[in-house]
Amino acid sequence: MEVEGEKAMEVAEDVGHAYGDWFKRYMRLFCRRFLEWFLVYLFGYYNVSFGWLMAPLFFLVLRDKRAKEKQTKFDIIRSIANADEKDILQEIQRFSNLPSWVTFPDMERVEWLNKIIRQLWPYAGHYVQDLCKFSIEPSMRVAFEEYKLNGFKFEKIILGDTPPRFSGVKVYDDTSRHEIIMDMDFAYAGDCKFEVSVSKFKMGIKDLQISGRMRVMMKPLVRQIPLVGGLQVFFLNNPDVDFNLIGLADVFDMPGLSDILRSIVIEQIAHMMVLPNRYPIQLVQDIDIAELKCPSPAGVLRINVIEAHNLMKKDVGIMGMGKSDPYCILRLGAQKFQTKTINNTINPKWDYYCEFLTDVIRSQELEFEVFDVDDGPAKDDFLGRANLDVHDIWKSGEVDMWVPLSDAKSGRIHVRASWLDLSDSAGSLELQLEEIRALQTTTKNPLHSAVLMVWVDSAKKLNSIPDPFVRLHVGNTQQETTVRQRTNDPVFEEGFTFLVRNPRTQELKIEVIDHKTSLVQGKIELDLNVFLKERNMEVKNEEYSLSGASGGLASLKLTLTLRILKTALKKDDGDGGPKEKGEAEIDSSTPATISEPTPSTPPSTVPEPPLASVPTKEIPSIPVPEKKSAPIKEQEKSEGPGVVADTGVPVKPERKASQPAVVESVEEVMSSAASPLMHMAPPTLKIEDSELRQRTNAAGIHGIGRIELTVKYGPRNNLVVVVHQITNLQVEDDGELPDPYVKLYLLPDRSKDSKRKTDVIKDSCNPKYDERFEYSIPPNELTRRTLEVNIINKKGLLFLQRSPKMGQVLLDCGLLDSDKVTQWYDIAPAMDEDDE
Repeated sequence: MEVEGEKAMEVAEDVGHAYGDWFKRYMRLFCRRFLEWFLVYLFGYYNVSFGWLMAPLFFLVLRDKRAKEKQTKFDIIRSIANADEKDILQEIQRFSNLPSWVTFPDMERVEWLNKIIRQLWPYAGHYVQDLCKFSIEPSMRVAFEEYKLNGFKFEKIILGDTPPRFSGVKVYDDTSRHEIIMDMDFAYAGDCKFEVSVSKFKMGIKDLQISGRMRVMMKPLVRQIPLVGGLQVFFLNNPDVDFNLIGLADVFDMPGLSDILRSIVIEQIAHMMVLPNRYPIQLVQDIDIAELKCPSPAGVLRINVIEAHNLMKKDVGIMGMGKSDPYCILRLGAQKFQTKTINNTINPKWDYYCEFLTDVIRSQELEFEVFDVDDGPAKDDFLGRANLDVHDIWKSGEVDMWVPLSDAKSGRIHVRASWLDLSDSAGSLELQLEEIRALQTTTKNPLHSAVLMVWVDSAKKLNSIPDPFVRLHVGNTQQETTVRQRTNDPVFEEGFTFLVRNPRTQELKIEVIDHKTSLVQGKIELDLNVFLKERNMEVKNEEYSLSGASGGLASLKLTLTLRILKTALKKDDGDGGPKEKGEAEIDSSTPATISEPTPSTPPSTVPEPPLASVPTKEIPSIPVPEKKSAPIKEQEKSEGPGVVADTGVPVKPERKASQPAVVESVEEVMSSAASPLMHMAPPTLKIEDSELRQRTNAAGIHGIGRIELTVKYGPRNNLVVVVHQITNLQVEDDGELPDPYVKLYLLPDRSKDSKRKTDVIKDSCNPKYDERFEYSIPPNELTRRTLEVNIINKKGLLFLQRSPKMGQVLLDCGLLDSDKVTQWYDIAPAMDEDDE
């Protein structure tokens, strides 16, 4: 009976708890609903605007939506970061039978490195804590002070259990023998937690996500352990950064406000580790610390954003006749420029010039983003983006092309980009100044003729134990070193690079300032014209006395290097780099001048390009004439060149026999000198006449022309196609010149999304386009795609006549050669006739 009584008591208690929980739950629901309706009643009773009720609800809905999107994205990235290599490959092979090396065509797998990092991750907490306290915290404090937020401080730093992951590594094998360059695809989506205090308010972030391509440069290589003198770690472009806010900062996690916080974080990361900024690590004492921390730039990119065409209409008006107010933002690493805004147009003409200091050439991209200005707090509307590979600009010397905007329904942008080398010869200055004067007639933006590199080593015998830092001025540009605490003999060891408009008229101003009192400890003024007369325009480890210093004993140790910008030609000189202006060329007055051969003799002074459609075969070095010269068509004489130049070299027009030829290289002289010895060649060196005619026919093996294309697969999973030019197209049956344009399809897709078209060039058999197109395509789909290039004649009254195909080229995307991205292709007869 006692057991049954206890059970009855337990059942009664459970019933009572259940009834109590039910009552509490419904009372809370009733109170919440009553409060909501009471608030609505108060709003109506006091005639408060309905917008005060809807505005918070609107922002709450946006916040919930944003939080769900971020959580979904974070879960995907975390699953990828935590997944093992085998799991990733199994998921890929569920949808494809491709081998694993196709999925990672450019990067090598480093799963062993991820396992090592996973083991070391628990021990990395102390290093990250010191990095945040002594490196990030001071810079963040200064950044927040600009927004009137003082006292930034890290309160809690927890890395979590999820380590970063490297999805691929590429080591370059064509570098200097004194350095090793390694690119790493870096991704971190961890469960970390950072709490900070700002103006006595605590806030923080969690679930930090960072992804991007990181470069590690090991230089110089030394003969003592660890064989590497130092490391330079940096991101090539701004990484993708995201995080969730906690504490008081969670109130600001709304569109607009959160973008400000994220921009601050991204700017600080860019200031530390995005080119031209680097994070140096010295491993050996006896190395050139200036070269490690502040190496010389590779060159300068001069960019001219000319115009845009057919941008999207974001400010829609009556009957869809809206416009946009576009401007363009240019980025190269951490460097950023912005054009002016052109109101009420979808075809803006900016004619904007800017110059980027370029530290590396490989794997870095110049990014263009076009926006539409919106009045008020709303974010500007996005109109599209485009990218140019820095290596392509460096190799060509100059590019001038229309680039279509991706992530946009329509629009393209006209860009001209020039590569400028750094010269240690003062004689190059006048040539560069003349070029700048010619460009300044069309633009008001200042251009530069030189680069000044300043290495601030140390100061001695300053006054009254200050907190010194050094401020440098060149023109309107100002840069500062970090503050050294409580020392009369500070060691700075920091480098700075300035663009100089005219070194003959400008000067470098340097001030040593006490951070605590803002008093100037001393200053130096140096005329840059003096360095033009120095040996190699360089002064190393020179101690300059600081004027205005108490006692007159204070000095500053500097290394200064001046370099003149030197424009490169478009023409490649054969070694992969641009041929510079000023190189010696043989003119018509030299003894090497020769006459153009008669039509019966095949030209032998211009090298022939390798034909993409003809199998590779050894060709004798001595040119062999044809037994019987083929007749030259009239249109080849009038419209096209007699011989097609090498890949990447502009096609030269055919000269008349009466005009002297200008020899431009030693190889050309040797080739022409060998012409009289043709018939003395051994019989074993001769090839069949038909094969020779195939290789020397400028109109291709089908006789309907050739096309120059650049086709490559980029690091952003994009197929880049540049249509350069076409030569020797046929005239029409009635003798009229064609109006050709190029249309592209990425087969097997023939939809509108796959179609790309160039402009129509009127009345030309040798049109030049230089237009760039992109296709977003994953690497495992690349081998299944074929690029169809159609050449079409757009003739007819008011475009009513059907446009016939003049020929086509089919390229298997799975067989692309990364070493030969720019090639000439023979145009073949069209296989089909699809309607326009």
